[in-house]
Amino acid sequence: MNEHDFHNRIRQHLNVSARNVAPPVADRLLQARQMALSCQKQSVRKLSLAGIGQALSEHVLPHGRTTLAMILVILVALGSGLLGEWQHTADLEEVDSALLADDLPIDAYLDRGFDAWVQNDSPD
Repeated sequence: MNEHDFHNRIRQHLNVSARNVAPPVADRLLQARQMALSCQKQSVRKLSLAGIGQALSEHVLPHGRTTLAMILVILVALGSGLLGEWQHTADLEEVDSALLADDLPIDAYLDRGFDAWVQNDSPD
């Protein structure tokens, strides 16, 4: 038996049972059903965006978490590169300050790369 047949059999049993209910009980059940339907209509008007919330939670949030994680990884990588660049700039400023103050050790002047660096960075 598949699901559709199962639903049909349950519906048939409920219909047969509903025909055998006493009239006062049927009236009370009808009133309760109408009251429940009116309450449901009021709540649907109040929560008209509930479907959007469900769609967001089912479709967007699982991908949103992945996207957020990727954005965070990219930000950390960029921040790391930026921090390294700031450190390199601070080191260059320290060398420039030492050059201007003439506080460099004699080994700096004897380094072959230092002389080439001074010539490349000097304004023409």
